[in-house]
Amino acid sequence: MSQRALDLLRMMAKKGADHSPGVFAYSMVIHGFFKEGEVSKACDLFHEMIQQGPVPNVVTYNSVIDALCKARAMDKAEVVLRSMVHNGVQPNVVTYNSLIQGYSTVGQLKEVARLLKVMRSQGVMPSVVTYNSLMGYLCKHGRIKEAEEIFFSMTLNGRKPDIVSYSIMLRGYAIEGSLIKMIDLCELMARDGVVPELHCFNILISAYAKYGMMDVAMLFFEDMLKQGLNPGDFIYLTVISAFCKMGRMDDALEKFNEMIDRGVPLDTKIYMCMIEGYLNRGDSVKAEEFITKMKSRDIRHRPRKGN
Repeated sequence: MSQRALDLLRMMAKKGADHSPGVFAYSMVIHGFFKEGEVSKACDLFHEMIQQGPVPNVVTYNSVIDALCKARAMDKAEVVLRSMVHNGVQPNVVTYNSLIQGYSTVGQLKEVARLLKVMRSQGVMPSVVTYNSLMGYLCKHGRIKEAEEIFFSMTLNGRKPDIVSYSIMLRGYAIEGSLIKMIDLCELMARDGVVPELHCFNILISAYAKYGMMDVAMLFFEDMLKQGLNPGDFIYLTVISAFCKMGRMDDALEKFNEMIDRGVPLDTKIYMCMIEGYLNRGDSVKAEEFITKMKSRDIRHRPRKGN
């Protein structure tokens, strides 16, 4: 698709100055090549712009820098950034967010700190996306306390945490088993008027189920349903598995039937949870019933998307 667009640009350019494609047209084609994974073609066209015109604008530069950062080509992204500044195009918060996300992904936090200083020196204030990138990296590497400090510094710096910010911290607290802090964070969400999404409920329910606190997990489950959100097979598997491990087979069966009523697809993992749960309780009759159901419905394993 982008190749056809490039061919059209070439045709327009050949018709002379009156028909020469502008920076917007070039930027769109470059973005299209990056989106299609044609990095070399996108870079070639970008260098052509720099050498022959039209002059790239901040959108063009940001598109190139973002794609290079996502490809973890940070050295090349820095070269483009220097070219950007040299050509009089001022980097903005989008530019720095891409670079910070890139350096966070490759674990170069010294470069992140350097970029934050550069941003502030140029009067570019970190956005919520900037903070989220940092917190995401720190939580992923078990540095929850540092992520927490950044989270609570957001408000002081005039940035309101969004649903992504809260999700990142909820997952961080879940990783370290800080269940009380998860509750406190939920209360803060409510006070800030941030409505939890399905992903947040998945994190909360999974965390409490992991520690066998199913009564609390089910309170979140009910809140999720009240908000009109539809739990998928992952969260049902989490709940059913936890009930089975605790020997609460009546509760597990209730959720199993609820899955059927809601039209949530069943796979072998769900059935095996129920079968093992009944076997562990010594109820071979019920276990056999589920084995028969599984065979009669030709239930197969399906790849799971995760939470």
